[in-house]
Amino acid sequence: MEQEKIEVLNNLNQQHEMLFEQIKIVEQQINEISVFDKELDALENNKDNEILAPLGKSVFAFMKPNIAEKFFVDVGAGYFVRKNINETKRVAAEQKHRLESFKAQLSDEIQNVAVALEELII
Repeated sequence: MEQEKIEVLNNLNQQHEMLFEQIKIVEQQINEISVFDKELDALENNKDNEILAPLGKSVFAFMKPNIAEKFFVDVGAGYFVRKNINETKRVAAEQKHRLESFKAQLSDEIQNVAVALEELII
């Protein structure tokens, strides 16, 4: 009986750690989208300024963006769609909303695991 309890505790602890790591990754992605949104705002407000754009692995170039042109936006599964700056912001906002919903689900799961751990310990 004691051995089974220890196994269950170990499994719940591993599940808790895994969920916690997933939340950290989701939070990082949410932060990246927030930074991206601010960068789009700066780009829109400073139309005449140059930006430092990545060209590849550790290679950057100064460029003067034409924000009147549409951006190529990755919409998943390797597909890119041309979108203007406002449409691009909406895509980012939708992605952020989905990530925040997923984070809430993960938080609920962590809470459930924590309750199960407490019940086993008591």
